[in-house]
Amino acid sequence: MKKERARCTRANLTRAFLRRMETHTPDVVRRMEIQILMNTTADAFGEKSESVMALPADGALRKYTSCTEKWSRKKGIRPDILYRKAQALGSRVRHMTGFTDPEDLRRLLFWMYRNIGITMEGSLPGEILIPHCYFSAFYTPVRCRLMSAMDAGVITGLCGRGKLRFTERITEGCARCAARYTM
Repeated sequence: MKKERARCTRANLTRAFLRRMETHTPDVVRRMEIQILMNTTADAFGEKSESVMALPADGALRKYTSCTEKWSRKKGIRPDILYRKAQALGSRVRHMTGFTDPEDLRRLLFWMYRNIGITMEGSLPGEILIPHCYFSAFYTPVRCRLMSAMDAGVITGLCGRGKLRFTERITEGCARCAARYTM
């Protein structure tokens, strides 16, 4: 009973925080998110993470993109490792927020992705459309497919289960990315 009450309180506080962040996300919050993503991705690739906290958020995102583009050229990269590391990250975020409601999780996911230059529309579970992806200007189709393992892992970890499958990708000449998330 006490644990459930604490989870509800945490979820309510997180909802209030998310409402504020959806209207304006401070640069420092974006940099922190990009740094956490940098650390997780570097670990998944077996690389040393680089600090982005001293950079403006847009510079941090460029640095992350440059690192992931370079790391993804290595031979023998295993998407399952990227997926597992990202899934663990998504799970930690879910536990930190206390969110269990699918709508809360959808809003959180879409906000997190907006912070890294990816616009998402749709529902969880259901179809997710991505009319704009910052990374599509830098990644080849092969690198995009590889890095999509991170997306699948984050979403699965955040939601607690499920599967993400892309059906369209901007990097493959489509006007948008489209994916289906099933639970």
